[in-house]
Amino acid sequence: MVLRSEFPNLPQSYRKLCFLRDLDEYESQKPYYISGPLPNDLADYRSNIQYDLVNGVFISNLRGHEKKLSLEKHGFQIIEVSEAIGSLDVQGQERNEYIEKMADLLKERLHADLVLCYNYKFRSSDANPQDTRKSSSVGTEGSPDAPAEVAHIDHTPAGAQRRGRRHLTAAEGEKYLNDHWRMRIVNIWKPLETVNDYDLLYCDLSTVQSNDLVAVDRVSSEYVGEVYMLKPNDNYDWYWLDHQKPNEVSLFMSYDSALHSTAPYCPHASAKRLNETGPGVPRKSIELRMLVFTPTEPLSNTM
Repeated sequence: MVLRSEFPNLPQSYRKLCFLRDLDEYESQKPYYISGPLPNDLADYRSNIQYDLVNGVFISNLRGHEKKLSLEKHGFQIIEVSEAIGSLDVQGQERNEYIEKMADLLKERLHADLVLCYNYKFRSSDANPQDTRKSSSVGTEGSPDAPAEVAHIDHTPAGAQRRGRRHLTAAEGEKYLNDHWRMRIVNIWKPLETVNDYDLLYCDLSTVQSNDLVAVDRVSSEYVGEVYMLKPNDNYDWYWLDHQKPNEVSLFMSYDSALHSTAPYCPHASAKRLNETGPGVPRKSIELRMLVFTPTEPLSNTM
């Protein structure tokens, strides 16, 4: 429990969290989910996933300690961006400028040779999950996705390597996809307004065992990704940053090829607040997914 030992007396609350149901059938039949439009006669085959909603999951508030977090050590980090970045209209013409500035920021912080944003996604808590899962344009400004409530990790190691090969040119793949380069996938999550509900929750990876994770296929018309979903376990330690502001940007790890990495990924989720008394403003966010390549040796970053 790395975070618990460093921050032992954090204020706590509790949420209802969503997990993959622990079923024996997943030993022989891989869980899967198909996104996008499906013919009516195939609608029943969209997914074989069953979920468990677990009540009373304690989460700890990192407010006041957020500057002590380390992407390298904890798997996630909160950084304050400048007003020039935080005030950009990411839902309008300044979206690409924001992506470029965050790529430059990550490149500088991680001493990277290459940073490539391969995906961005808008989310809003007032989006209807039943509608968004059937749309081929979900995650855009005009059709935001709902918050991802099931506890998950964006990539398995195999899925991450496939993702790298998919988005690099042949020349880039030949250069970077080998033992001379450390490949990371880093998510950059920014709320568009101060968060009053559906906070982003982070799990201390040291409290997660390998048998807690189940590989799941995420299927679209263009690509088959592989993610991890978490089974319920009382041993997990969950954290969040209370009322996260638009200039407080989350970095979290989705994959790290370095064998010595203590936090190669960060399990995460979103959950509705219980008994929230603040204004009923939908939680809106933009999330970037970045491929990051640094030389295997030397490792100069110790964030």
